[in-house]
Amino acid sequence: MKFVEQSNVYKPHLPMMQVMFGACLRVSETIGLTWSDVDMKNREIHVGGQLVYYEGDDGYCFHDSETKTDAGIRNIPMTQMVYDAFRKQRELNLMFGLQSNVEIGGRSGFIFNTKHGRPIMPAGVNSFLKNIVNAYNKKESKLAEEEKREPELMPPISSHTLRHTGCTRLGENNVNPKVMQYVMGHSDAQITMNVYNHISDKSHVENEMSKMNLPETVPAVV
Repeated sequence: MKFVEQSNVYKPHLPMMQVMFGACLRVSETIGLTWSDVDMKNREIHVGGQLVYYEGDDGYCFHDSETKTDAGIRNIPMTQMVYDAFRKQRELNLMFGLQSNVEIGGRSGFIFNTKHGRPIMPAGVNSFLKNIVNAYNKKESKLAEEEKREPELMPPISSHTLRHTGCTRLGENNVNPKVMQYVMGHSDAQITMNVYNHISDKSHVENEMSKMNLPETVPAVV
């Protein structure tokens, strides 16, 4: 996120990344957001559907679709980061003329658009995320060579990575599992915990286990 924020090339993608990460949204839910879904006054996102891209009678195109399950319909409170991201995106849309000019399934006013005024395709999102990782690793490799050390390269990321990492951050901040389930839009809490447990890395496990270490002043129990 810091790299993107400091990049003149990739900075315009930052608000969308912050929304996916901060609200734990699916990419289909993110590209399907319209300004009528965003309540800036009450700082709330209403997720009531999604945009999917597949072949229909008219060839490949976007289709307005219901959420995967009833649990997918939800109102997600905005964090300050997400609130600021929407404000920034509105500014970018005006600055670069990225105004939505299409209607899909009776819905219009999409927030995240291409220069042609159409919603960004899921493949397009993953494409710019791939380019960001490549640019970051190129810069890090050059810096590591100058500093005579091994580079700390970023692994491939996708829209799923942002959503799942957002879930992990909720867990690390001791958010109630049922709240995590609601925010993620999962019908089953076990799915949420599987996501959280899958993403949790070794350093997180080590940090949690270190809490079990007894202070040296406390005698061991025999």
